[in-house]
Amino acid sequence: MRFRPTAKPEDLSAYGAGHILEHPQDWRSAVVFASPHSGSIYPKDLLKRSKLSAHQLRRNEDIFIDHLFHSVVKAGAPFLRATFPRVLVDVNRSSNEVPHDWLAGLGIDPSESSTPRAVAGLGVVPTYLTESLAIYSRMPDIVEVRTRLDKLYHPYHAALRHLLDQSRARFGRALLVDCHSMPGFSQMGARRPDIILGDRFGTACHPDTLAQFHELFVEAGYNVGVNYPYAGGFTTAHYGQPAEGVEAIQIEINKDIYVNPVTLAPKSGYLQLMQDLSSITCDIIERALPQDLAAQ
Repeated sequence: MRFRPTAKPEDLSAYGAGHILEHPQDWRSAVVFASPHSGSIYPKDLLKRSKLSAHQLRRNEDIFIDHLFHSVVKAGAPFLRATFPRVLVDVNRSSNEVPHDWLAGLGIDPSESSTPRAVAGLGVVPTYLTESLAIYSRMPDIVEVRTRLDKLYHPYHAALRHLLDQSRARFGRALLVDCHSMPGFSQMGARRPDIILGDRFGTACHPDTLAQFHELFVEAGYNVGVNYPYAGGFTTAHYGQPAEGVEAIQIEINKDIYVNPVTLAPKSGYLQLMQDLSSITCDIIERALPQDLAAQ
């Protein structure tokens, strides 16, 4: 994969700081929510160099997830969300997850081997939407890749790490809830569960934490899968270190519940899902209260 110099530097100003962090008026318990893939700003410059329309690119977005989970701020938890779309840079990948040809240009040891996902163009700076659908008619150059990492990827993770550190300092522990959406159906045409919870096969959070999430969604009437086919990405694996006082769990919500797959407009189930998530996340926050407050 060869880089070609672009005519002018890529303008990332539309994304501001690259993320929005909302703190609650009263941070009540050791829970942090994040939405890494709900950024929906597609500047003209990005669309000009893409083979795909904004509508096509949005299919890769965790559409409306930032809105669906926004009630957590009022309930007492901070909420971090990316402003940029995952087609620009994917913060749920390792920063080293790039094709082999990019390693030296990014200052990464070229002896490292690229993951199959990165080789397929689905790494931290994706070049494919799927393994057969290319994003670009004009590829970004190595300077632009590095700039996306410096201005968008690393600040997002710095903000997330700071939040988790703050939570541990305040409450003695932290629980990261990484919020996502997934296609309603598998490539074989089978409908996926309403909700899939990922804990990296028992390594990213305590079993009782997973059990609580499972119970709350089932009680609300959703069918729930665990770890298949989504066990949690880089964020869940990297930050989920229960022995160090930080748990992480990934929530995948079936888009078929709440969004029209053709028009990408909200479906009739959207409002019910929003109400259910408000109730479920409020329960999650309440259950994570410090013992002295929970007893009151």
